Amino acid sequence: MATLLNLPGVRIDEVRLGAPPIAGVGTSTAGFVGRSPFSVTFKDVPHLVTSADQFFKDYIRDPADPDEESKGAQTNNDLGTAVLGFFQNGGTECYVVDVGAGDVAAGIGRLAKIEDIDIIAAPGFADAAVYGALKQQVEDTKNRFALYDPPDGIVADIANLSIPLGTGAGVRPPDSIYAAFYYPQIQVSAILKKDKKDEKDTGKKFWAPPSGHVAGLYARIDGARGVHKAPANEALLGTIGVRDPITDNQQDGLNKNAVNIIRAFAAGPTVFGARTLQLDATPLDTLYRYINVRRLVTFIEQSLRSGLRFAVFEPNNLALRQTITRSVRGFLDGVWRDGALFGATADEAYYVRFPDPFNTDAERLLGKLTLEIGLRPAPPAEFIIIRIGVLDRAANAA
Repeated sequence: MATLLNLPGVRIDEVRLGAPPIAGVGTSTAGFVGRSPFSVTFKDVPHLVTSADQFFKDYIRDPADPDEESKGAQTNNDLGTAVLGFFQNGGTECYVVDVGAGDVAAGIGRLAKIEDIDIIAAPGFADAAVYGALKQQVEDTKNRFALYDPPDGIVADIANLSIPLGTGAGVRPPDSIYAAFYYPQIQVSAILKKDKKDEKDTGKKFWAPPSGHVAGLYARIDGARGVHKAPANEALLGTIGVRDPITDNQQDGLNKNAVNIIRAFAAGPTVFGARTLQLDATPLDTLYRYINVRRLVTFIEQSLRSGLRFAVFEPNNLALRQTITRSVRGFLDGVWRDGALFGATADEAYYVRFPDPFNTDAERLLGKLTLEIGLRPAPPAEFIIIRIGVLDRAANAA
Protein backbone atom coordinates (compact mmCIF):
# COMPACT_ATOMS: atom_id res chain seq x y z
CA MET A 1 0.00 0.00 0.00
CA ALA A 2 1.36 3.43 -0.91
CA THR A 3 2.17 5.83 1.96
CA LEU A 4 -0.34 8.72 2.02
CA LEU A 5 1.69 11.58 3.46
CA ASN A 6 -1.17 14.11 3.61
CA LEU A 7 -3.85 11.84 5.05
CA PRO A 8 -4.79 12.65 8.68
CA GLY A 9 -4.33 9.70 11.03
CA VAL A 10 -1.62 7.33 12.28
CA ARG A 11 1.28 6.31 10.04
CA ILE A 12 3.59 3.37 10.79
CA ASP A 13 7.29 3.49 9.91
CA GLU A 14 9.35 0.34 10.57
CA VAL A 15 12.95 1.13 11.50
CA ARG A 16 15.93 -0.86 12.81
CA LEU A 17 16.69 0.04 16.40
CA GLY A 18 20.02 -0.70 18.02
CA ALA A 19 23.11 -2.31 16.57
CA PRO A 20 22.91 -5.18 14.05
CA PRO A 21 22.98 -8.54 15.87
CA ILE A 22 25.79 -11.03 15.36
CA ALA A 23 24.80 -14.66 14.80
CA GLY A 24 27.04 -17.56 15.69
CA VAL A 25 28.46 -19.52 12.78
CA GLY A 26 28.27 -23.28 12.39
CA THR A 27 30.95 -25.41 14.05
CA SER A 28 30.49 -29.03 13.02
CA THR A 29 30.48 -29.42 9.23
CA ALA A 30 33.15 -32.00 8.44
CA GLY A 31 35.36 -32.69 5.45
CA PHE A 32 36.56 -36.28 4.81
CA VAL A 33 39.11 -37.39 2.23
CA GLY A 34 39.87 -40.95 1.19
CA ARG A 35 38.83 -43.79 -1.10
CA SER A 36 35.15 -44.68 -1.16
CA PRO A 37 33.83 -48.25 -1.03
CA PHE A 38 32.21 -47.86 -4.46
CA SER A 39 31.73 -44.75 -6.55
CA VAL A 40 31.66 -44.04 -10.24
CA THR A 41 30.27 -40.52 -10.13
CA PHE A 42 31.89 -38.23 -7.58
CA LYS A 43 35.64 -38.46 -8.11
CA ASP A 44 38.21 -35.94 -6.89
CA VAL A 45 35.59 -33.29 -6.07
CA PRO A 46 34.20 -32.14 -2.71
CA HIS A 47 30.64 -33.50 -2.58
CA LEU A 48 28.14 -32.44 0.10
CA VAL A 49 26.54 -35.35 1.95
CA THR A 50 23.73 -34.70 4.43
CA SER A 51 22.75 -38.18 5.60
CA ALA A 52 23.90 -41.77 5.87
CA ASP A 53 21.27 -42.73 3.27
CA GLN A 54 22.77 -40.28 0.79
CA PHE A 55 26.26 -41.66 1.42
CA PHE A 56 24.97 -45.17 0.71
CA LYS A 57 23.39 -43.95 -2.51
CA ASP A 58 26.39 -41.93 -3.72
CA TYR A 59 29.35 -44.00 -2.52
CA ILE A 60 28.28 -47.56 -1.67
CA ARG A 61 25.39 -48.70 -3.89
CA ASP A 62 25.52 -49.17 -7.64
CA PRO A 63 23.82 -46.05 -9.09
CA ALA A 64 22.27 -48.24 -11.80
CA ASP A 65 20.42 -50.26 -9.15
CA PRO A 66 20.75 -48.50 -5.77
CA ASP A 67 18.18 -50.67 -3.97
CA GLU A 68 19.95 -53.95 -4.70
CA GLU A 69 22.25 -54.95 -1.83
CA SER A 70 24.12 -57.47 -3.96
CA LYS A 71 25.34 -54.71 -6.27
CA GLY A 72 27.84 -52.01 -5.48
CA ALA A 73 30.25 -52.37 -2.55
CA GLN A 74 30.13 -55.66 -0.67
CA THR A 75 32.73 -54.70 1.92
CA ASN A 76 33.26 -51.41 3.72
CA ASN A 77 36.49 -49.47 4.15
CA ASP A 78 37.95 -46.68 6.31
CA LEU A 79 36.24 -43.78 4.53
CA GLY A 80 32.87 -45.52 4.49
CA THR A 81 33.05 -46.47 8.15
CA ALA A 82 34.15 -42.97 9.13
CA VAL A 83 31.38 -41.12 7.28
CA LEU A 84 28.68 -43.48 8.54
CA GLY A 85 30.12 -43.19 12.05
CA PHE A 86 30.00 -39.40 11.73
CA PHE A 87 26.26 -39.45 11.07
CA GLN A 88 25.64 -42.15 13.69
CA ASN A 89 27.26 -39.99 16.38
CA GLY A 90 25.35 -36.80 15.61
CA GLY A 91 26.90 -35.29 12.50
CA THR A 92 24.51 -33.56 10.11
CA GLU A 93 26.54 -32.66 7.02
CA CYS A 94 29.96 -33.28 5.57
CA TYR A 95 31.92 -32.90 2.37
CA VAL A 96 33.47 -36.06 0.94
CA VAL A 97 36.41 -36.13 -1.47
CA ASP A 98 36.80 -39.56 -3.07
CA VAL A 99 40.32 -39.59 -4.49
CA GLY A 100 40.01 -43.09 -5.91
CA ALA A 101 43.56 -44.11 -6.72
CA GLY A 102 44.73 -40.50 -6.49
CA ASP A 103 46.76 -38.51 -3.99
CA VAL A 104 45.08 -38.12 -0.59
CA ALA A 105 47.16 -35.06 0.31
CA ALA A 106 45.99 -33.38 -2.91
CA GLY A 107 42.42 -34.32 -2.04
CA ILE A 108 42.77 -32.57 1.29
CA GLY A 109 43.79 -29.44 -0.59
CA ARG A 110 40.45 -29.47 -2.43
CA LEU A 111 38.69 -28.70 0.87
CA ALA A 112 40.66 -25.51 1.52
CA LYS A 113 38.34 -23.09 -0.29
CA ILE A 114 35.11 -24.37 1.29
CA GLU A 115 34.56 -21.95 4.17
CA ASP A 116 31.68 -23.97 5.65
CA ILE A 117 34.02 -26.75 6.77
CA ASP A 118 34.92 -26.81 10.47
CA ILE A 119 36.55 -30.26 10.93
CA ILE A 120 38.80 -32.16 8.51
CA ALA A 121 40.18 -35.69 8.50
CA ALA A 122 41.60 -38.33 6.18
CA PRO A 123 40.24 -41.51 7.81
CA GLY A 124 42.78 -44.29 8.09
CA PHE A 125 45.76 -42.38 6.67
CA ALA A 126 48.63 -41.88 9.11
CA ASP A 127 51.63 -41.02 6.93
CA ALA A 128 53.75 -37.87 7.01
CA ALA A 129 52.32 -36.47 3.75
CA VAL A 130 48.71 -36.66 4.95
CA TYR A 131 49.52 -35.38 8.44
CA GLY A 132 51.40 -32.51 6.84
CA ALA A 133 48.56 -31.63 4.45
CA LEU A 134 46.04 -31.56 7.31
CA LYS A 135 48.34 -29.41 9.44
CA GLN A 136 49.05 -26.97 6.63
CA GLN A 137 45.38 -26.45 5.85
CA VAL A 138 44.20 -25.81 9.40
CA GLU A 139 47.07 -23.44 10.10
CA ASP A 140 46.67 -21.58 6.82
CA THR A 141 42.90 -21.15 7.09
CA LYS A 142 42.66 -20.86 10.89
CA ASN A 143 38.94 -21.60 10.66
CA ARG A 144 38.89 -25.40 11.07
CA PHE A 145 40.23 -28.24 13.19
CA ALA A 146 42.01 -31.44 12.11
CA LEU A 147 41.55 -34.93 13.52
CA TYR A 148 44.56 -37.25 13.16
CA ASP A 149 44.07 -41.01 13.05
CA PRO A 150 46.58 -43.48 14.50
CA PRO A 151 48.42 -46.01 12.32
CA ASP A 152 46.65 -49.26 11.53
CA GLY A 153 46.91 -51.92 14.22
CA ILE A 154 48.40 -51.77 17.70
CA VAL A 155 51.46 -49.68 18.51
CA ALA A 156 53.68 -52.29 20.17
CA ASP A 157 55.64 -49.83 22.30
CA ILE A 158 53.15 -47.33 23.67
CA ALA A 159 55.93 -44.79 24.21
CA ASN A 160 56.17 -44.35 20.43
CA LEU A 161 52.82 -42.54 20.49
CA SER A 162 54.62 -39.64 22.17
CA ILE A 163 57.58 -39.61 19.76
CA PRO A 164 57.22 -37.53 16.56
CA LEU A 165 56.69 -39.42 13.31
CA GLY A 166 60.02 -39.71 11.51
CA THR A 167 62.01 -39.96 14.74
CA GLY A 168 62.90 -43.61 15.22
CA ALA A 169 59.72 -45.65 15.58
CA GLY A 170 57.67 -42.61 16.61
CA VAL A 171 54.13 -42.20 15.25
CA ARG A 172 52.98 -38.91 16.82
CA PRO A 173 51.67 -36.36 14.28
CA PRO A 174 53.20 -32.86 14.09
CA ASP A 175 52.38 -30.31 16.77
CA SER A 176 49.50 -27.94 16.14
CA ILE A 177 47.01 -26.02 18.26
CA TYR A 178 44.49 -26.66 15.47
CA ALA A 179 44.58 -30.46 15.64
CA ALA A 180 44.04 -33.45 17.92
CA PHE A 181 45.35 -37.02 17.86
CA TYR A 182 43.30 -40.06 18.93
CA TYR A 183 44.31 -43.65 19.77
CA PRO A 184 43.48 -46.56 19.40
CA GLN A 185 41.31 -47.82 16.54
CA ILE A 186 37.72 -48.77 17.36
CA GLN A 187 35.72 -51.92 16.68
CA VAL A 188 32.52 -51.60 14.64
CA SER A 189 29.88 -54.00 13.40
CA ALA A 190 29.67 -55.14 9.79
CA ILE A 191 27.04 -53.38 7.67
CA LEU A 192 27.64 -54.64 4.13
CA LYS A 193 26.77 -58.06 2.74
CA LYS A 194 30.16 -59.76 2.54
CA ASP A 195 31.32 -58.20 5.81
CA LYS A 196 28.23 -59.51 7.59
CA LYS A 197 28.86 -63.00 6.21
CA ASP A 198 32.51 -62.93 7.32
CA GLU A 199 31.51 -61.66 10.75
CA LYS A 200 28.95 -64.43 11.14
CA ASP A 201 30.92 -67.30 9.62
CA THR A 202 34.45 -66.62 10.85
CA GLY A 203 34.01 -64.19 13.72
CA LYS A 204 36.02 -61.57 11.85
CA LYS A 205 36.38 -58.28 13.69
CA PHE A 206 36.26 -54.95 11.92
CA TRP A 207 38.52 -52.16 13.12
CA ALA A 208 38.08 -48.56 12.05
CA PRO A 209 39.96 -45.27 12.42
CA PRO A 210 38.26 -43.14 15.08
CA SER A 211 38.23 -39.77 13.26
CA GLY A 212 34.77 -40.08 11.70
CA HIS A 213 33.06 -41.15 14.92
CA VAL A 214 34.94 -38.47 16.87
CA ALA A 215 33.91 -35.78 14.37
CA GLY A 216 30.30 -36.89 14.88
CA LEU A 217 30.82 -36.64 18.64
CA TYR A 218 32.04 -33.05 18.18
CA ALA A 219 28.83 -32.29 16.28
CA ARG A 220 26.66 -33.97 18.91
CA ILE A 221 28.19 -32.01 21.78
CA ASP A 222 28.17 -28.74 19.82
CA GLY A 223 24.44 -29.14 19.29
CA ALA A 224 23.55 -30.30 22.78
CA ARG A 225 25.92 -28.21 24.92
CA GLY A 226 27.87 -25.82 22.71
CA VAL A 227 31.34 -25.66 21.18
CA HIS A 228 32.74 -24.62 24.59
CA LYS A 229 32.09 -28.10 26.04
CA ALA A 230 35.12 -30.39 25.72
CA PRO A 231 34.33 -33.31 23.37
CA ALA A 232 35.40 -35.88 25.93
CA ASN A 233 34.04 -38.30 28.54
CA GLU A 234 31.40 -39.31 25.99
CA ALA A 235 30.80 -42.73 24.43
CA LEU A 236 31.23 -43.25 20.70
CA LEU A 237 27.94 -44.56 19.32
CA GLY A 238 28.06 -47.51 16.95
CA THR A 239 31.28 -48.93 18.43
CA ILE A 240 31.71 -52.15 20.39
CA GLY A 241 35.34 -52.14 21.48
CA VAL A 242 38.83 -50.71 21.16
CA ARG A 243 41.78 -52.39 19.49
CA ASP A 244 44.28 -51.62 22.23
CA PRO A 245 42.83 -51.28 25.75
CA ILE A 246 44.91 -48.61 27.51
CA THR A 247 45.42 -48.69 31.27
CA ASP A 248 45.45 -45.76 33.72
CA ASN A 249 49.24 -45.95 34.06
CA GLN A 250 49.70 -45.89 30.30
CA GLN A 251 47.35 -42.95 29.80
CA ASP A 252 49.13 -40.99 32.52
CA GLY A 253 52.22 -40.82 30.34
CA LEU A 254 50.35 -40.29 27.06
CA ASN A 255 47.99 -37.55 28.19
CA LYS A 256 50.76 -35.08 28.97
CA ASN A 257 51.99 -35.55 25.40
CA ALA A 258 48.52 -34.74 24.01
CA VAL A 259 47.55 -38.26 22.92
CA ASN A 260 43.78 -38.47 23.42
CA ILE A 261 42.88 -42.00 24.44
CA ILE A 262 39.66 -43.84 23.67
CA ARG A 263 39.07 -46.01 26.73
CA ALA A 264 37.11 -49.24 27.08
CA PHE A 265 34.66 -48.18 29.80
CA ALA A 266 31.41 -49.85 30.87
CA ALA A 267 29.37 -47.41 28.75
CA GLY A 268 31.35 -48.46 25.69
CA PRO A 269 34.39 -47.00 23.94
CA THR A 270 34.71 -43.53 25.46
CA VAL A 271 36.80 -40.55 24.38
CA PHE A 272 38.82 -39.73 27.49
CA GLY A 273 41.13 -36.95 26.36
CA ALA A 274 40.56 -33.37 25.25
CA ARG A 275 43.94 -31.92 24.30
CA THR A 276 45.22 -30.31 21.15
CA LEU A 277 48.63 -31.25 19.79
CA GLN A 278 50.03 -28.07 21.32
CA LEU A 279 53.59 -27.32 22.32
CA ASP A 280 54.54 -26.46 25.89
CA ALA A 281 57.30 -24.20 24.58
CA THR A 282 55.43 -20.88 24.70
CA PRO A 283 52.66 -19.39 26.87
CA LEU A 284 50.49 -18.90 23.76
CA ASP A 285 50.51 -22.58 22.98
CA THR A 286 49.66 -23.44 26.58
CA LEU A 287 46.56 -21.24 26.39
CA TYR A 288 45.26 -23.49 23.62
CA ARG A 289 46.01 -26.77 25.36
CA TYR A 290 42.37 -27.88 25.25
CA ILE A 291 40.29 -28.61 22.15
CA ASN A 292 37.21 -26.75 23.39
CA VAL A 293 39.20 -23.57 24.07
CA ARG A 294 40.71 -23.59 20.58
CA ARG A 295 37.38 -24.31 18.90
CA LEU A 296 35.52 -21.74 21.02
CA VAL A 297 37.95 -18.98 20.06
CA THR A 298 37.70 -20.01 16.41
CA PHE A 299 33.89 -19.90 16.67
CA ILE A 300 34.00 -16.39 18.13
CA GLU A 301 36.53 -15.20 15.54
CA GLN A 302 34.52 -16.50 12.58
CA SER A 303 31.22 -15.22 13.99
CA LEU A 304 32.68 -11.73 14.41
CA ARG A 305 34.28 -11.88 10.96
CA SER A 306 30.88 -12.57 9.42
CA GLY A 307 28.74 -10.50 11.78
CA LEU A 308 30.77 -7.28 11.53
CA ARG A 309 30.80 -7.16 7.75
CA PHE A 310 28.09 -4.48 7.95
CA ALA A 311 30.70 -2.05 9.32
CA VAL A 312 33.05 -2.24 6.32
CA PHE A 313 33.17 1.10 4.43
CA GLU A 314 31.05 2.86 7.08
CA PRO A 315 32.38 6.29 8.21
CA ASN A 316 35.23 5.65 10.66
CA ASN A 317 33.90 7.79 13.50
CA LEU A 318 32.88 7.44 17.13
CA ALA A 319 29.35 6.43 16.17
CA LEU A 320 30.72 3.40 14.31
CA ARG A 321 32.75 2.38 17.35
CA GLN A 322 29.66 2.56 19.53
CA THR A 323 27.64 0.49 17.08
CA ILE A 324 30.36 -2.17 16.81
CA THR A 325 30.75 -2.28 20.60
CA ARG A 326 27.01 -2.85 21.11
CA SER A 327 26.95 -5.61 18.47
CA VAL A 328 30.01 -7.39 19.86
CA ARG A 329 28.92 -7.11 23.49
CA GLY A 330 25.47 -8.41 22.60
CA PHE A 331 27.04 -11.47 20.98
CA LEU A 332 29.61 -12.09 23.73
CA ASP A 333 26.97 -11.67 26.44
CA GLY A 334 25.20 -14.66 24.92
CA VAL A 335 28.44 -16.65 24.78
CA TRP A 336 29.10 -15.84 28.45
CA ARG A 337 25.54 -16.72 29.53
CA ASP A 338 25.93 -20.09 27.79
CA GLY A 339 28.81 -20.83 30.19
CA ALA A 340 31.59 -20.57 27.66
CA LEU A 341 33.43 -17.72 29.42
CA PHE A 342 34.57 -17.60 33.05
CA GLY A 343 33.40 -14.77 35.28
CA ALA A 344 30.63 -13.80 37.70
CA THR A 345 29.80 -10.85 35.45
CA ALA A 346 30.23 -10.13 31.77
CA ASP A 347 32.91 -7.54 32.60
CA GLU A 348 34.93 -10.28 34.33
CA ALA A 349 34.53 -12.62 31.34
CA TYR A 350 35.55 -10.36 28.44
CA TYR A 351 36.32 -6.83 27.30
CA VAL A 352 35.82 -4.88 24.08
CA ARG A 353 38.16 -1.96 23.36
CA PHE A 354 39.44 0.33 20.64
CA PRO A 355 43.06 0.88 21.79
CA ASP A 356 44.26 4.44 21.09
CA PRO A 357 47.78 3.37 20.02
CA PHE A 358 46.24 1.36 17.17
CA ASN A 359 43.63 3.94 16.18
CA THR A 360 45.62 7.08 15.55
CA ASP A 361 44.71 9.64 12.88
CA ALA A 362 47.41 8.15 10.67
CA GLU A 363 45.80 4.70 10.95
CA ARG A 364 42.34 6.10 10.22
CA LEU A 365 43.67 7.77 7.08
CA LEU A 366 44.83 4.32 5.97
CA GLY A 367 41.26 3.05 6.35
CA LYS A 368 41.97 1.02 9.49
CA LEU A 369 39.85 0.56 12.61
CA THR A 370 41.34 -1.79 15.23
CA LEU A 371 39.07 -3.56 17.72
CA GLU A 372 40.59 -5.52 20.63
CA ILE A 373 38.68 -8.25 22.45
CA GLY A 374 39.86 -10.07 25.57
CA LEU A 375 38.32 -13.44 26.48
CA ARG A 376 38.41 -15.71 29.55
CA PRO A 377 37.41 -19.14 28.20
CA ALA A 378 36.39 -21.83 30.67
CA PRO A 379 38.87 -24.73 30.30
CA PRO A 380 37.61 -28.22 31.15
CA ALA A 381 37.98 -29.63 34.65
CA GLU A 382 40.44 -32.28 33.50
CA PHE A 383 41.63 -33.19 36.99
CA ILE A 384 39.13 -33.43 39.87
CA ILE A 385 40.99 -33.41 43.21
CA ILE A 386 39.10 -34.66 46.27
CA ARG A 387 40.70 -33.93 49.64
CA ILE A 388 39.47 -36.25 52.39
CA GLY A 389 40.51 -36.23 56.02
CA VAL A 390 39.48 -38.18 59.12
CA LEU A 391 38.26 -35.94 61.98
CA ASP A 392 39.02 -36.42 65.69
CA ARG A 393 36.34 -33.90 66.75
CA ALA A 394 32.88 -32.76 65.76
CA ALA A 395 32.76 -31.72 62.12
CA ASN A 396 31.29 -28.30 62.97
CA ALA A 397 34.27 -27.60 65.25
CA ALA A 398 36.96 -28.50 62.70
